[in-house]
Amino acid sequence: TAKSMFVPPVYGLPCSSLWHADFARCDVAGLHFLSVCSVKAVKIYTALYLLPQLLRHKSCLESIKQTFPDVLRSSVFLTCHCFVTCAAHCVIRRLLGQYRAITVAAVPAAVGSLVSLPIEKYSRQEILAIYMASLALECLYEMAVYRDLIPPIKGGEVALFAASSAVLTYFHRNREVKINDTMDWLMTKLLCCPARQTTGNQAHITRIATRAREYLVGMFDALIRKHTSYGRSEKCTHELTCVGHVVNTGLNGLVWGTIIQMCLRLLSSGGSLRQVFRLLRKSGEVARVSSFVAAYTAGLVAVECACNRTPASTNLTPALAGLVSGLSFAIVPEPSGPIALYFFCRAFQCIYKKLIQDEVIGEIPCDVLLLFTVSTAITIHTGVCEPHLMRPSYTAFLNYLTDDRYRKLDRKLINVVMKNVDKAAKS
Repeated sequence: TAKSMFVPPVYGLPCSSLWHADFARCDVAGLHFLSVCSVKAVKIYTALYLLPQLLRHKSCLESIKQTFPDVLRSSVFLTCHCFVTCAAHCVIRRLLGQYRAITVAAVPAAVGSLVSLPIEKYSRQEILAIYMASLALECLYEMAVYRDLIPPIKGGEVALFAASSAVLTYFHRNREVKINDTMDWLMTKLLCCPARQTTGNQAHITRIATRAREYLVGMFDALIRKHTSYGRSEKCTHELTCVGHVVNTGLNGLVWGTIIQMCLRLLSSGGSLRQVFRLLRKSGEVARVSSFVAAYTAGLVAVECACNRTPASTNLTPALAGLVSGLSFAIVPEPSGPIALYFFCRAFQCIYKKLIQDEVIGEIPCDVLLLFTVSTAITIHTGVCEPHLMRPSYTAFLNYLTDDRYRKLDRKLINVVMKNVDKAAKS
């Protein structure tokens, strides 16, 4: 079994035998790697920034104009990260004249992170740091389970997501700490908060879905108003009855759950529409994820409306609603741990900002840069030295970004400083 060694033996392997077997010279390999990564980075970030703009009902030409500077800047960041990581690997190998487990991937990745992250906008630096932190936590957990340090936690992802949902919903509803523009916009859309929604021309497909949903909910709400007096409480801010609002939110979550899955699959595949069609074939998986989003959003507003009818309704009501509705995460098919870990990192970020805001703790200098650097080092080390513990989707991303060079790494040579990593990688 492959287990990274903290104090491994050393060996004088040339870097060309491990990282760039196709090129004997480091400079030629670096320039080739630079050209490959730059093209891949532009494709990735074009899809990443263009899709949210289109979902916000903006025209294609307007979206391209707005996203072009962001695509260019982020592409330079990702290209620089890949190039500096590869260059740092070769430089460190030449300086030390040998390999250790920590210098195979972790140290070069840390150097690449320190150099490249300041290129990116600060708002996106936080997003990247949170995402990489969730990946690193997953890698550390898999390492601990693999080494029998802790037992697998059955149902732990559901409890983790429910707790994280409670924290995020509390901060979203009470507006004590700003979560994130994208996350805040998504929660506003999912929870049907008309006071916070932006106006504008809707995309054709979204407009049709919205009108169909409003028509069905309108009929349902009219029946409720006609045959019962169970409308809405004074604390409720929605226009429909409480039952109608729950149905409306659930149907809205069902639509957005499907859209989000398509967008994520499109982004993870580098903009390949073929992957979206493959997702649509997996009707069971799509239905379960969409059902979770519908159940989560409908359950959240249902608990809020129920609490608003009691004298005990407080600012903690959103937290209770998020906790209860978060239990619907059990519907999500495996693997669901990465999603729970990402929301956990988001919740931890909100608590950290709140503690700084209340002057309970001081802000850690360069906190985002340090978090991103450490998390990236752990993740890349796991991907190179213990690939069997890496998240499959991130492995596919690395293969795409490096033009399949990540998969072609000669892990038989890493066996010198690792334990049977090549055998584990193939398994």
